[in-house]
Amino acid sequence: MAPRPQGEITRGTTNPNRLRRVDNWIAATLGDTLREAADPLVIDLGYGESPVTAVELRARLAAAVRPDVRVVGLEIDPARVAAAAPMADPPGLTFLRGGFELAGLRPAVVRAFNVLRQYGSRP
Repeated sequence: MAPRPQGEITRGTTNPNRLRRVDNWIAATLGDTLREAADPLVIDLGYGESPVTAVELRARLAAAVRPDVRVVGLEIDPARVAAAAPMADPPGLTFLRGGFELAGLRPAVVRAFNVLRQYGSRP
């Protein structure tokens, strides 16, 4: 059983194409890592209010790197995970509740942007 996600839910606004350049960088820089991986799993950590970044990441990596790449969108907000479910396309794209514990998964690549603010600072 995966550990319970820790953190605080943020406003999580997300817009289409917001991470396009990052997706292209991942494909160019980490493409060989994904091509050589026994399990080409990529995690979009903290995808936000809309699952669009995970959907776009999966499409871009499948086209540019490896058609069987798997993307898992992780969010700590169960309502966001439920709302994203209709966008899932197993086995290529799934959505799970999780945080930095990565829901117990062992990805080849993790994309994490703007999720550090979910965690309080420690003195």
